[in-house]
Amino acid sequence: MSNPILRVIDFFDEIVVGSEKKAANLTVVASYCLFLLCGAVVAKEFSDRDFSAVLTAGSGAQCLGFFLLLHKIKVQGSVAGISSKTLECYVLVLMFRLGSTLFKNGYLPVDKSGDFVYQVCDVASLLVLFQIIYCVRVKNRDTYQSEFDSLPIYRALPGCIALGAGFHGPLNHAPFFDAVWTISMNIDMIAMLPQLWMLVSKGGEVEALTSNYIAAIFVSRCCATSFWCWGYDEMAPKDGSLNFAGYWCLIAHGASVLVSADFMYHYWEAKARRQNGCLSSASTPVVLPPSSDVIV
Repeated sequence: MSNPILRVIDFFDEIVVGSEKKAANLTVVASYCLFLLCGAVVAKEFSDRDFSAVLTAGSGAQCLGFFLLLHKIKVQGSVAGISSKTLECYVLVLMFRLGSTLFKNGYLPVDKSGDFVYQVCDVASLLVLFQIIYCVRVKNRDTYQSEFDSLPIYRALPGCIALGAGFHGPLNHAPFFDAVWTISMNIDMIAMLPQLWMLVSKGGEVEALTSNYIAAIFVSRCCATSFWCWGYDEMAPKDGSLNFAGYWCLIAHGASVLVSADFMYHYWEAKARRQNGCLSSASTPVVLPPSSDVIV
């Protein structure tokens, strides 16, 4: 079914007629509705509706993405196609970021939502991640495709830590907490690479909820990048020297957007090729191009 409108109609039709996908589809719909409802409540009661609230929105979108991934695992009883290394990198991202934002406010939205909503979203994401990693490493370990999750991403972590410790902004007015936040940003820049590498290594089969998860991460990264495009100049040294920390913040966030956008581009390109090939089954896996066509 090539028409996006018809695919949406088919999605809701499966709910109405009570097909085997009914419960899964209802949960997805409920998840999006709850996300929108929470967003409306936060915007009305816990926000000044300042532009910086976009950073909180990005944190919420990230939490939604992880929840949809957990839902996929619960429904299918499988963690096939999911990179444990990407999930573990995101655990590090959130732990380092919370190590800064729970104690200092230099990198928080100036909007009222930065008082606690932003941190609550990150804590919720972290708790969901722990559940997903438990499924990958313990509960559904027999379906984990470790042979494809082979990118040696951990070799980059010392560089992320060293770069964060050596070059960081001054917004927390505390070198340790500034470094902790910058380390989080650096790891976030590379966190999605193992997932993209895994999908390409296994031939590019992409499940719908896996793509929803990465799309949510993409939206989250776009929100964070738009915020720092607006606020990076606040990292400029008071002596007027080069704002290296601010420019690096832009580069790091831009790179994280490009990595997730790379996946989404190839996902939709592969989806279009499948439709042109007259493969109309909605359950047919989408296949990314071979690894030679993808730069990670």
